[in-house]
Amino acid sequence: MRRVNDKLLPLGVLYATDGKELEGITRFQKLAFLAQRERDGAAPYDFRADNYGPFAPDLYDDIDRLVDAGFVNYHEEETQMGNTRQVYELTDKGERAVSESDPEDFPVDTTDLESLNEEFSECSLWDVLEYVYTEYPRMARNSELSLV
Repeated sequence: MRRVNDKLLPLGVLYATDGKELEGITRFQKLAFLAQRERDGAAPYDFRADNYGPFAPDLYDDIDRLVDAGFVNYHEEETQMGNTRQVYELTDKGERAVSESDPEDFPVDTTDLESLNEEFSECSLWDVLEYVYTEYPRMARNSELSLV
């Protein structure tokens, strides 16, 4: 089994956005899940079926740590419906961490992450969830949403 730096997966997901913000922790979780499941890489996170599909508490904690360490910028925005949306963006420090890391330490090839981003970046969160629920129905069994 190859050595993997778990923290590089959330950084890689953001790196693949090519400098754009990633809106919402739910989207972040689903993209990390898809990176593990659909791209040929290691699986540093143990996703479980939760209220909105696949969820990995450790990923959530790692994202918070990356924000605290200055690798990721985080802020909140109010949605049109009056809810709060989390917004994430890679910092220069985070970008250097990805670009200077040993490819052997990376859980998923960055090219695979870029193709994942291209596939889902223009999709609404609803469409991403619908895709995940359809392709991975076991991960939707505890969902509060009825998409499939």
